[in-house]
Amino acid sequence: MKVIIVGSGLAGPVAALALQRLNIASKIFELRSGTAFEGGNIALAPNALRVLDQLGVQKRYGYKALRISRGIVRQTLLEAVHERGIELRYNSRLVDVRETAQSTVIATFADGHIEEADFLIGADGIHSRVRTYLDPTSIPRFSGQMGVGGTLPLSKLPESYRDMYMPCLILGKLNSLLLMPCTNSGDRVGVAATVEAQDRTREGWAQLQNDKEGIYTELQSHHENDSWPEVVHVACRDIEPSSLSIWPFFQLPELDSWTSHSNKVIVIGDAAHAMPPTGGQGAAMAFEDAITLADTLALIDGKDEDPAESVKQWQTDRRERTKKILQFTSTGGNMRKSSVSTYKQIIKEWVMWAYFLWVGKEARTSWIYEYETKRAVP
Repeated sequence: MKVIIVGSGLAGPVAALALQRLNIASKIFELRSGTAFEGGNIALAPNALRVLDQLGVQKRYGYKALRISRGIVRQTLLEAVHERGIELRYNSRLVDVRETAQSTVIATFADGHIEEADFLIGADGIHSRVRTYLDPTSIPRFSGQMGVGGTLPLSKLPESYRDMYMPCLILGKLNSLLLMPCTNSGDRVGVAATVEAQDRTREGWAQLQNDKEGIYTELQSHHENDSWPEVVHVACRDIEPSSLSIWPFFQLPELDSWTSHSNKVIVIGDAAHAMPPTGGQGAAMAFEDAITLADTLALIDGKDEDPAESVKQWQTDRRERTKKILQFTSTGGNMRKSSVSTYKQIIKEWVMWAYFLWVGKEARTSWIYEYETKRAVP
């Protein structure tokens, strides 16, 4: 069996590593150059680290959960891809996908390269070219919110706040701001604000991403009023502009299917189900998709298993779980949206306080974090 993987963000390398451990050959094709850098921090929850542990990657960290640079995670995965001899081609823009009568998939790239395989996995993110092949009408829609993140030294915070318990989510009337440690030693603090924003073109978002002073001004404008505590004012003032990045929150219309009619072309991760980062489950869902799909393909490799039925069962299982996770994440995101009045803001804060008092510190989330990936077909 041979598999084409489009995209080398996070889901793509995990899929390749998962396939490789099961003796299935794959090639990764990446739109960008090899020097492209992904900034910002991501959360790796226990269910995400459980997948990395199975692939022999998590050992480099050894923590129950991580708040870590997305670039570091991706680089670690790509190093593992290189060490294990998996081919990765950069500057490869997918322009055409064709399924043949011989039950193979042919992918054509802008540089003229043509690749044929038994399956094609689209792990190419929210603006997926592979998803467009499955459903040309599935276009991402901006949610009206974006994340703004960066870091600063812990020593910059007011002395009375340096020993505060983190992560700490601070809810304001118009938006929310999260403070969390972002280094092993705890000497640096990560700042992540969820703010309301106007939509832009893809070029406009890219321009803002590169405009560090513009991001700094945007962050300041949302946190300069007196309703915020001192620690928020200081964190937003002293955050290092060079560390700043944005993350627009996009929503996808639900796909009728994550696979083509032949079940030979499949999308995973954000290409299938964009997750708002407010729940810290985007990477975890992509990792779970990748490793369970690899297990499913291994079960049918060289055997009499019906590929279509096996992939359909995988999709059914994954759609059920990601739908529940998306509902959980969206609820948290809605709580971070602006309140139209002080009265509603007070109610929101008391409801959240009462909820966590009732459910306890685990917030009844064991179904999320204790999830064990299993093969889609016994």
